[in-house]
Amino acid sequence: MRIFLKILILSAITLFALFNYRILSFDKGISKTSMGNQSVVETLSTITGIKKVEYYRMPSAGEPSDNSYRVYIVTNHDAYLLSANKNDIDAFNSLGIFSSNLRPNKVTPIPYYVEIIVGIVILFIPFGKRKNKEEKN
Repeated sequence: MRIFLKILILSAITLFALFNYRILSFDKGISKTSMGNQSVVETLSTITGIKKVEYYRMPSAGEPSDNSYRVYIVTNHDAYLLSANKNDIDAFNSLGIFSSNLRPNKVTPIPYYVEIIVGIVILFIPFGKRKNKEEKN
């Protein structure tokens, strides 16, 4: 029973991390990591159907460099999690002048190492009562 409880808690932490980093979302499912080979009509549909834009800096990145940011874009049909740099974020901010949907919101996800530490602590914390093995005479 204790092992089942630990596995359940570790699964919950893993799911939280996936939602926290926008890899999974409740409304669009798994985020796509590229736009793929879309036709012109599909690309225009994607661009005009943007509902929300969020971004965050990867916690493990020391100095801002190429692709140290992730941009989460929600459209009418899908969600995308794309690599970006500071110039891309600035471009979205300038586009936000024309449309409030294109203005990116900065989010701060909990770093991976915090979730890993919590997972390790859960593995080693004993759950339940200790059983006394006293012999009664």
